[in-house]
Amino acid sequence: MSGRLILIGLLAFLGLAFLVIILGLYRYLKRKDLSGKSLMEEPVNEETDTTKMELGELLVYGAILLVAVLFGLRMMDRGGIGFSNLASAIIVPPVMALFNARKRTGKAIFVFIVAATVALYMAMVYVIIGVPVNAPVITVDKTAITMAKTTVGDVLAEGFDIYVKTGESSNRSYDNLLSSGEFKKYSADRSVLVKKGFQRNSDTTSQAPYLLVKDGRVLGGLGLYGDKTKDKVLEDCTIIHFSLDEDCIVVARAGDMAYHLDGMDLLLPLKQATLEKTFGQKLWLVPPSEPRDSTQLHYGIQWSTGSDHLFWNEYYAYIHFDEGNHMTGFELSTDIARDWNE
Repeated sequence: MSGRLILIGLLAFLGLAFLVIILGLYRYLKRKDLSGKSLMEEPVNEETDTTKMELGELLVYGAILLVAVLFGLRMMDRGGIGFSNLASAIIVPPVMALFNARKRTGKAIFVFIVAATVALYMAMVYVIIGVPVNAPVITVDKTAITMAKTTVGDVLAEGFDIYVKTGESSNRSYDNLLSSGEFKKYSADRSVLVKKGFQRNSDTTSQAPYLLVKDGRVLGGLGLYGDKTKDKVLEDCTIIHFSLDEDCIVVARAGDMAYHLDGMDLLLPLKQATLEKTFGQKLWLVPPSEPRDSTQLHYGIQWSTGSDHLFWNEYYAYIHFDEGNHMTGFELSTDIARDWNE
């Protein structure tokens, strides 16, 4: 069964349920008592001031409320739905201050309940579906490659070459990678098609289906995505995977090349404080304070949403390094937005 349809159906059901509740409450409040008044007209607080609020006063209350709402949403975004009670405790006081600034009747209560219900529903939509994240950018020799956006045609126009894997080989030597016969230089004649659908790619540079090359130097391995339902010409496919092995990094250092991830220089000695400043909560994996050996020396970064790639692309990066904090390997990959059964 489609995961997207399940979640959309759930949200539609909740939206309908909230609408029924609001309509039922409206009918109840419109009923008149023996005195001929409805609950809509009855006062609900002790304030006697009935004048309209001036613009300056509204702006003050509105600014305080906006800050509270944004802070609460940010808290839920970072800490999850478990922080919803704390977020509510932050938002409720400025709401009540605005409500009690003037004399209010049952009509104001009804409007407040409607607004709170809509806000609750939108918060649930935000938590379940989320919003798209900004795709990470890997910069190679001053050329920015945005995951799932930059195409092969874009990098060809920047003077890079693409080598396509044509067969298997036991050769894994960096020096012979381009001359081993395992890869063939693409002539950019729109003659190669990338198969339809999403293919998860975790290959190392030497095993990647495509190589990014410039001036005869292999600068990284690539994974591509074309279309969900049809094969697509290589030039029109987007780059969704980029990998570096130690040989590529050594050549880059010797050739005065540069790699940056979202502006952070990957060839400088890695510092956890710099990664935390650059990526914030996206940095989910750090090495232990006293690692046993180099197998524990990794940083993990993720650009994800609450929908688990059902509605939006998600991205993952791993940086491997040695005891001197120098990068020895790198992978940046994309989970293309798709349903559970795709």
